[in-house]
Amino acid sequence: MQRIGFIGLGLMGQHMARRLLDAGYPLTVWNRTAEKAKHLCAAGAATATSPKALAQTSDVVITMVTDSAASEQVSCGPNGVLEGAHPGLVLIDMSSITPAVSRSIAERARAKGVSTLDAPVTGAPKVAFEGKLGIMVGGSKDTFEACLPILQVMGVKIVYAGGNSLGTTLKLVNNLILGVAIHASAEALVLAAKAGLDPRAVIEITSVGGARTGAMETRGPRMVQRDFTPHFSANNMYKDLSNVVQLAEECGVSLPVAGAAREILRAAKSQGKGDLDSCVVMTVLEAMANTTVKQEA
Repeated sequence: MQRIGFIGLGLMGQHMARRLLDAGYPLTVWNRTAEKAKHLCAAGAATATSPKALAQTSDVVITMVTDSAASEQVSCGPNGVLEGAHPGLVLIDMSSITPAVSRSIAERARAKGVSTLDAPVTGAPKVAFEGKLGIMVGGSKDTFEACLPILQVMGVKIVYAGGNSLGTTLKLVNNLILGVAIHASAEALVLAAKAGLDPRAVIEITSVGGARTGAMETRGPRMVQRDFTPHFSANNMYKDLSNVVQLAEECGVSLPVAGAAREILRAAKSQGKGDLDSCVVMTVLEAMANTTVKQEA
């Protein structure tokens, strides 16, 4: 089987890497904080001293890091993946980054003879654990088809979007919908509370009909219970909506609703809530409305 190197063992990456290990792929891992690799090493994974060293012993390298800057660093920086490039190496970047950075990494990799895919994901850590992620892929169709068995270990819905950077573009479009839907769900619950409604009624009625959204179904009960444990943090959602707004500016498209949702996320971040789940925007809206969303006894 292909030797896989995996970089980035955060909330999502640790589960994705474990899926590959359990599927029988020879796995080498690297993480900036080495402590996070211990459980995978105990299960049979090897560790590398740098992204460069990891690439030297891998057929396919997967990166799953925080943002564009981190992705560029581990792929193209000193001791990065491309410094360990060898003929036939494939680089799959599964991070949520900007299309421009994705194209730049692909171009520099091509100059080293390395094929690339941008393949960001959608889904929470629990979904990653179950191998049921959605994966959006950009890059050469031949490279995509060659790597499809690897992607199928981690995802249940895999969509080929086209050439390099179109996977990251599709991810931004997807998260535009998600960010706005979470914000709309929070607004609905705050309005319901102010109007004297039990928020459970809102969650129940929106489980059918045209107002049904995954955001309300997954975040609604957690917002009512005031459980803001991060599944997708306010920091990450703010990053993605900022990238969406930047992409829209480049394309000459107005996104007034996405812009408003981003500003409420900015407020949550300024209040020190950036590491909490993005549905924590409800607390900002509560303060604006001078009310509290709570479940009736």
